[in-house]
Amino acid sequence: MERILPITCCRLPLQPPLLALPAAAATATAAPASKATNADATRLYVGTQLGDSIVGGLLGLQINRTYSLEARYDYIDTIYQPNTTIKASSTGVAVLGMHPVKLGDMEPFFIFLKAGYERTTTKSTTSYPDIPPLPATTTVTTTVRKRAVVGAGVQFDLSPDFSGRFGMNAVGSEHSVYITAIYKF
Repeated sequence: MERILPITCCRLPLQPPLLALPAAAATATAAPASKATNADATRLYVGTQLGDSIVGGLLGLQINRTYSLEARYDYIDTIYQPNTTIKASSTGVAVLGMHPVKLGDMEPFFIFLKAGYERTTTKSTTSYPDIPPLPATTTVTTTVRKRAVVGAGVQFDLSPDFSGRFGMNAVGSEHSVYITAIYKF
């Protein structure tokens, strides 16, 4: 019996490493795949927005599946009034935070929140016709507003390269709703 005890003692410590070896190999194999996924998550993307009275474009950098940085330009519809034309555009930058959601049998989607900065330029041109004895006059006024912007919405990944977004921005007391089509490089 003395011979069996050393063999039993020697075999017990050897079995856990043998069982752990396949698990360690599986972990080593899975690590490069997750690294490739994380490296693949950092992507540039471009998009086009259509909103209440805007048409715009954006350029973004998806840092990972949770955070993105975006820069955008929006052309705001021209307003025509008697003797006055008002043109406006805005540029902005924002940080987006996304959280994945899965409801029942639906495809997963993301809820996002964003915060950033917006600069809006408004140019108002007023023309008064020639009324004798006064000459015709034109007045041009440019206004620049710099404000914080916050927003929220949902994003659906339609394919690995295309996404769609529905969101709302709040800039001061103004709110706007928009849809966005995104292409990822």
